[in-house]
Amino acid sequence: MRITTLGPRVILALLLLTPPAVRAQTVALRGQVSAAVHVSADEAQSQADGAEVSVTAVDASTLAVTISGSGGEARVRLPVKLRSNVGYALLASGDGEIDVRLRVAEMKATGRFVHADALEALRLESPSSPTLQNTARPVALLSGPPISKAGTFRSPDNAIEVVLTVELLPRAGRGPWSTRLTLSCAPRR
Repeated sequence: MRITTLGPRVILALLLLTPPAVRAQTVALRGQVSAAVHVSADEAQSQADGAEVSVTAVDASTLAVTISGSGGEARVRLPVKLRSNVGYALLASGDGEIDVRLRVAEMKATGRFVHADALEALRLESPSSPTLQNTARPVALLSGPPISKAGTFRSPDNAIEVVLTVELLPRAGRGPWSTRLTLSCAPRR
């Protein structure tokens, strides 16, 4: 069996015999990427002083955080990772009978696939520590521009980590208590 290749003369002949209208055609593709936001937390990384913490992912953009304890005040440090390909807002709401104060304690980029202005352009929506207690409407904690340049919701180097300080203020003389916080990341256009 003999394999032959097209010689330069045959290729030139095909190009010359192809009508100009066929050669001049171009194809343009346009598309849009769907907005994606993601919030996650590793309860093993949370630090609790006088409380127990349980974190459950409700969906890709919502976390349910249950904090319980007994006696007096408690403080929790909760690291939360945010990823987005659009502008976003981090929202919080509370469902319990004790006062809960939230504060953004720290922020940092996790790697090379975080947009350069993701931290600089981040805006604290509540400069003071908002108090949550049976809040029907979520409170905006912070908002910002797109975070991730590449990767997936599980990529280690395309998120910003926001450490929230959660202060729990049960009423004096109260025994065991429990509260549930909902943290959600919502797209902003």
